[in-house]
Amino acid sequence: MKWGNKHQWVYILLGPLLFLIVKLLPVPEDLSPAAHNVLASTAWLVIWWLTEALPIAITSLLPLILFPLLSILSIKVASDYYASPIIFLFLGGFILALAMEKWNLHKRIALYIIQKTGTNQRQILLGFIAATGGLSMWISNTATTMMMLPIALSIISQFNAILESAATDKVVDKKFGKALVMSIAFSASIGGMATIVGTPTNLILVEGVKQLYDYDIPFDQWFMFGLPLVILLLSILWWHFSFNVFKLSKQQVPGASQVIQKEIHSLGKMSYEEKLVAIIFGIVALAWILRKPLLSPIIPNINDTTIALIGAVSLFIIPSRQQQGRFLMDWAYAKKLPWEVVLLFGGAFALAGSFSSSGLTTFLASKMTALASFPFWVMLLAIVAFVNYLTELTQNMATCTLMIPILAALSLTIDVHPLGLMIGMTIAASCAFMMPVATAPNAIVFGSGQLEIKDMVRAGFLLNIFSIILITLFVYFILPFIWDIDLFVYPNSYK
Repeated sequence: MKWGNKHQWVYILLGPLLFLIVKLLPVPEDLSPAAHNVLASTAWLVIWWLTEALPIAITSLLPLILFPLLSILSIKVASDYYASPIIFLFLGGFILALAMEKWNLHKRIALYIIQKTGTNQRQILLGFIAATGGLSMWISNTATTMMMLPIALSIISQFNAILESAATDKVVDKKFGKALVMSIAFSASIGGMATIVGTPTNLILVEGVKQLYDYDIPFDQWFMFGLPLVILLLSILWWHFSFNVFKLSKQQVPGASQVIQKEIHSLGKMSYEEKLVAIIFGIVALAWILRKPLLSPIIPNINDTTIALIGAVSLFIIPSRQQQGRFLMDWAYAKKLPWEVVLLFGGAFALAGSFSSSGLTTFLASKMTALASFPFWVMLLAIVAFVNYLTELTQNMATCTLMIPILAALSLTIDVHPLGLMIGMTIAASCAFMMPVATAPNAIVFGSGQLEIKDMVRAGFLLNIFSIILITLFVYFILPFIWDIDLFVYPNSYK
């Protein structure tokens, strides 16, 4: 948003205005002054987050100002949320991803997958979906999209040029190009759901559950649930684009093989640095997955954050052969870390903590008794659908931050396990496929010039429906089996 335009000033003023309105409203007898102040602060924060009246990182500093002044949390307690272990898990994981990017390991992996899938339209689409989805499990979906898009555009350019020269009296088929660029955005969003570190919303959930219930969601447990869901959604995406929306051809795409070979050739042989980064990344990933059954009995205090930081620090210790006196990772490159997301995490965690400490969560729970008459699956479906379509127009991390304490209260009221509703909501926030503004990957591919808004809406509407149904079914049937929980009972240990 351009600074100083009239809409921005409206949004800037709307935040404190809503804060004052909530403050002046009559206070219910069973609502504490601290909880009332949290409600007013939430109105201000959410308006600025959703409209991006100020940069998201700057808005995320508001809890450090408002909470001490309003006697919600002391400055020490509020600032502690900005140094959560989850934030350092994110930083460690992102440094590993930057090392892959620095030495082009991620590009080599992607090209290898695309090369192996084939060169007709459907096969190329499958290759891009598999490569993008697989990479975004571990590195940011924005970085994955930025890497994959130029490769796709190069293939599309050659394809269109050959078609134009071969059939000047025919309209060039643009379906393939639209399918390819959209598949990158959508599979980047889907892939991130497979791991805790794959998308910021997953990390917000993990920290929220830790704050509310003192329960650590293990990496391996999430992976066992998330990976099958991601594979199914990526498969549906490929089928939906290949046979339903775009009806892609089985004919070979002219020039595709040459483009891929040229890109692979430009990388040369796998370097010493690439091999080391791949080894470190592989060790970290295996340690995350095997921590609970293998590492914890030997090192009781080890956790996912420690593992990520060990991997990240080792990159600054191991020397590079290509750059004398340098290491696999240096601070100049590490400065590319998304510090705005780090501050957003801090603000989100502080807001969630204020709901619990002020008693606002208990207050909300007492007002939700009427919802107890609805079957659990109806509420789960409604929450998944609501968040899915809400995030088409709003910031999904802000949405998750607001929804977690509300769902905690709802779960207590209707006596169901809170993880069912919370996990369904969190995953749904990653499945906004209709609008360019819904996610960063959507915005990036829309800027390629290959798409119109109606293309994204047409392709994304049914995909939203598929994702809503699949998420609901997975949470209802698969989550209890993998996590060994009873969805229909609120755990005594959480009270």
